[in-house]
Amino acid sequence: MAVALSVTGVAVVGHFRTAAEEAIPSADYRAAVLTAHLPLSLNPLIDSEDPAVAAITPLLYRCLLQLNATAYPAPDLASQLTISPNGLTYTLPLRPDLHWSNGSPITAQDAMATIRWVQSAAFPDAAFATAWRGVAAGISGQALVLTLGTARASFAVTLTELPILPLGGMSSAALAGLAGRSASPLPTSGPYEVASRRSGVLILSANPHAAVAPRLSPVQIQPVTTFAAAAQAFAAGSVQVVLATTPAQQAELMKRHGAVERDALTFGFVDLLFNETAPGLSDAAVRQAVADTIDRAALVRGPLDELGASQYGPIPAGIGWLEAADSPAAAPDPGGAATGLEDAGWLPTPEGFRSQGQVALRFTLSVPDAAPLPAVATMVAGQLDALGIAVTVSVDPSATFLSHVLDTGDFQLAIASWDAGADPDLTPFWSSTSTPPHGYYVSGGPADPFLDQDLATLATVTDPDQSIAAATLVIQQMEQDAPAVFLYAPAEGLVVDGKSLSNVVVPAAGDPFSQAALWER
Repeated sequence: MAVALSVTGVAVVGHFRTAAEEAIPSADYRAAVLTAHLPLSLNPLIDSEDPAVAAITPLLYRCLLQLNATAYPAPDLASQLTISPNGLTYTLPLRPDLHWSNGSPITAQDAMATIRWVQSAAFPDAAFATAWRGVAAGISGQALVLTLGTARASFAVTLTELPILPLGGMSSAALAGLAGRSASPLPTSGPYEVASRRSGVLILSANPHAAVAPRLSPVQIQPVTTFAAAAQAFAAGSVQVVLATTPAQQAELMKRHGAVERDALTFGFVDLLFNETAPGLSDAAVRQAVADTIDRAALVRGPLDELGASQYGPIPAGIGWLEAADSPAAAPDPGGAATGLEDAGWLPTPEGFRSQGQVALRFTLSVPDAAPLPAVATMVAGQLDALGIAVTVSVDPSATFLSHVLDTGDFQLAIASWDAGADPDLTPFWSSTSTPPHGYYVSGGPADPFLDQDLATLATVTDPDQSIAAATLVIQQMEQDAPAVFLYAPAEGLVVDGKSLSNVVVPAAGDPFSQAALWER
């Protein structure tokens, strides 16, 4: 499982005029994608963390599995998935009559070769390769057979994150040449194929062998390096769609007349972390009072400007199939929180904060300098101040927030944004053994063997009913331990020129571009 402390990023798509426009006067729409690297990689496994690569990947490639409407892994190139009772063997027969954009058949050999390239020493992305260590790949008839050393619930999600490439039969020398960003485009399996690449401008045309023919073709893609440039083009009417990842970006884009927003939840979550070694925060009554006070709906209405959804438990709101296990929405209860503090001996002082003996409820709230988190922290501080918990917000550099603040335990309260994709495994965040540098459990509270066991079960079972049961137990244990308060799940917003594009559909959660083949003029 790959886990990331989220950093604000953006990908944009729309009608972006370039010098190459005259060469393609009939393009249905032109796109701009925000990238950190030029030239833009045409291989979805190179620079996979680049938002531009992530934006165009669903246009070009398919995976063995895909996330369905509830973010549960479902067949894509594979016609079905069978998991052995011990959770170690995954059998994935490929659909019949699949073809690459050049007409060649898509085979199990292509899938096995893609996996073996990811596992090879020549593969340039060690972080991406982590999920494939120890996985043995073989072929039985037309089925791909994958064998794991240890059962893990995350592996089905891993199969939705690996674009299959046409590598079957490719020589070692040819495989080594795939590592460059400027490598020649490969045949594709998605709705589009790469028609040409001139001066950094990509031209995509309809893949004649696509399972779903795109309704917009051809498409021109121009890599850009700043959101400001894309926003300016959108305001001028030369960009039709822009993906906003912050409320400020969305508000800027919505100034355009006729703009319409289409939001998709991410699989991330934002939480308020407690350092339980700090005086006052070691008391579960204090942590519970904080949890009872936070008004999540106010956060979503205010700093988020509705670009997100309230979250009340550790399961990211974007993972819809686990929704049955998650905590029900709870209205804030500052009155009950105040009573709980007083019953525990935390009494108001003339200075306006509560104390118990020599210990005062006065804390610093650390937050990375990544919008909208500082504004969220300011509202949280105001809500806690009203309870008699004095909070000072400290905004720290985003680039070093994980390594210098969270990993070192140099905080009292902290707000952080995390994203592990659609993976249901929460072990890296909350198991008592997942302390830095091997995990992200930074609260410093005493080990809870019951929570550790429930987390281990959730991390290994592959049956959805068993997963929901294990998740329910995890939620119950975490409500009791209260190592953090879960605030919200961030969303991304496609802001669309509704006058030039129609049927711009996005999933409830996940990749906003995954259904781009259905968009129309």
